[in-house]
Amino acid sequence: MKQHLFPQEGSFYRANLHCHSTCSDGRLSPEELKEIYKSAGYSVLAYSDHNVLIDHTDLNDEDFLALTSVELDVTKKGDQPGAYRPCYHINFYPDDPHNVTLPCYNPKYVWGKNQTEWRDNQPHIGEADYVRDYEKVNELLSEFARHGFIAMVNHPTWSVQTMEDYSKLEVGSFFALELYNHGCAAAGFDENNTHVFDELLRKGHRIFGTATDDNHNAHPRDTKDWDSLGGFVMIKAPELSHKAIYDALRAGSFYASNGPEIHDLYIEDGVLTVKTSPAVKIALTTGARQARVAYPKGEEAAITQASFDLSHIWPGYIRLTVTDEHGNTAWSNPVWGEFSGRTK
Repeated sequence: MKQHLFPQEGSFYRANLHCHSTCSDGRLSPEELKEIYKSAGYSVLAYSDHNVLIDHTDLNDEDFLALTSVELDVTKKGDQPGAYRPCYHINFYPDDPHNVTLPCYNPKYVWGKNQTEWRDNQPHIGEADYVRDYEKVNELLSEFARHGFIAMVNHPTWSVQTMEDYSKLEVGSFFALELYNHGCAAAGFDENNTHVFDELLRKGHRIFGTATDDNHNAHPRDTKDWDSLGGFVMIKAPELSHKAIYDALRAGSFYASNGPEIHDLYIEDGVLTVKTSPAVKIALTTGARQARVAYPKGEEAAITQASFDLSHIWPGYIRLTVTDEHGNTAWSNPVWGEFSGRTK
């Protein structure tokens, strides 16, 4: 029996889930960003400006969906210099695209010259005096979840976090972690966070991995500093609507990439098969001390398919990493199971 790991119905939609506009510290307007991303083949753009939650669904059309979202920062207080203080930056996405009522609101966290108008006008729940405590980040995550938001933890490398920091996140409190952040990578950070991902997965988090831009567009488009159109997710959904995309994100019906494509992924008779764009390496990662890898053979320049026998894989999770000739990467989401039925 074939177990399809992407839904068989629907289409893939290219999305950037982390974006900043002139509503916070980005240099381009929401309209300009729509033009750039839509012309590059993107169908979904999450406007996740800092500490303000704004409905941009007036930009929606039959080929473009603006996701309502917000990025909140929680910084650890202490004696260390500011640049070395660990922080959580978390994106929140409401189940209702018109919901712009912020939980845990405090206007003092709304900063930047372009955000003055939002400080006193942001709809919020309760009194406007919530104090963000680094040691109580789970309280903030829980409150957002109670009001229909899902959460993505952003760029742990840029955030100078260690296992001590992100291990405090409660299981089930967020749905995804940024595996790759193009804005941070363009700025010089090694924002490939698969080590963090695997540590969290082994601790019992059933989370998914994303690749995003986190774009601010402070540099010209024809330079290597340009931070748009680098990291993306391909979401498989039955239609381009907020509910369909939101549900697909919650279900993990997507993969992350900064280049390669994953066309199909399934398990049949204990064998995992993946079909991709041309790749020079396809690696299987597990939650145990086990791995598998496929390379081009002989005079092949690339491969577009690989199969892995799962009969001796320990219970836990498996995931795939696809690398192309340019060193760019695509990551499948984890699949949990017993695979071979082996328990010892």
